[in-house]
Amino acid sequence: MISASIVCFNESEKLEKCLRSLSDFADEIVMVDLGSSDKSREIAKNFGAVVLRHQFVPYVEMVRNFAISKTSGEWVLILDPDEILISNLRDKLEEVVKEDKFAAVNIPRRNIFFGKWIKHTNWWPDRHVRFFKKGTVSWSDKIHVYPKVTGSVFNLPAQENFAIIHHGYDSISQFMDRQNRYSEIEAENLYRSGEKFSWTNFFWKPAREFLV
Repeated sequence: MISASIVCFNESEKLEKCLRSLSDFADEIVMVDLGSSDKSREIAKNFGAVVLRHQFVPYVEMVRNFAISKTSGEWVLILDPDEILISNLRDKLEEVVKEDKFAAVNIPRRNIFFGKWIKHTNWWPDRHVRFFKKGTVSWSDKIHVYPKVTGSVFNLPAQENFAIIHHGYDSISQFMDRQNRYSEIEAENLYRSGEKFSWTNFFWKPAREFLV
């Protein structure tokens, strides 16, 4: 049995396409809603999803383990509401289940920003562990931290036909708002961990985004 896990907050405009892409793949869809005021919960229920409510959290890693714990499948696929599972990737993941050689799959993402696929810098292949045997993967509550995996990981090749489609940003203002919010959270996490300011990192880390 394959379960799909989604965490949602006011994503009704994109959620329907996400859920439709799961219709021939997931035996169960569990959506954790963070207090949406739009029609997200209604849309999810129309697709037969189990909808659970959770208090709002500022980023998804804080509730990722909770969302996974509510699934009942042997395998779990994680999608965000602005992501789509394409047919070729679906078929490949079904092969992974049948072969049963790996605990988790590292999947590339096609990041679509402002209607364009961003193929350069760290936006591609932008792999994430999104498909795994339940109980083999757990997340830290820190933002943008790679999860802990118990067992072998299959790295899918960086090919368009094996990628999750991610419709991330529709406008410059949306991009800036989210980056500002994420940067504040990451700065607070670094401060709490004892990270000290470095002029080298101040110049090098932004520059390397354009050099990779």
